[in-house]
Amino acid sequence: MLLNTQPREVLSNIIQQLAITHENLLSVQAAIERSALGTRFHEDEIVNLQKLDHATQFVDAITLILQNLVTVTPWEKNTEITLEDVLNNVRLGNIRGVFLKQEKDTHSPVGEIDFF
Repeated sequence: MLLNTQPREVLSNIIQQLAITHENLLSVQAAIERSALGTRFHEDEIVNLQKLDHATQFVDAITLILQNLVTVTPWEKNTEITLEDVLNNVRLGNIRGVFLKQEKDTHSPVGEIDFF
């Protein structure tokens, strides 16, 4: 049996799951930080830690974008919204760049890493 639902309800469920995922990623980062105190990382490990950090920030950014869409969109045909409203509070620069059609930095150099 198929149930009908509203787009906002679907988005709200996705937002809720993304928020949980973001919290889980933050917990993983904290666990890595605690277990790695005093440890020297190999370059490959640093790259992977940077990927984890980017994934955490990416999930947070997408969650904010979806929350903003639910908040600012009247859900009527042919309704326009501003990108600034959609990107409100999104801090991850390359996500903003994708939407604003700006150059994005897809490469982060390996080097010092600050724990999360």
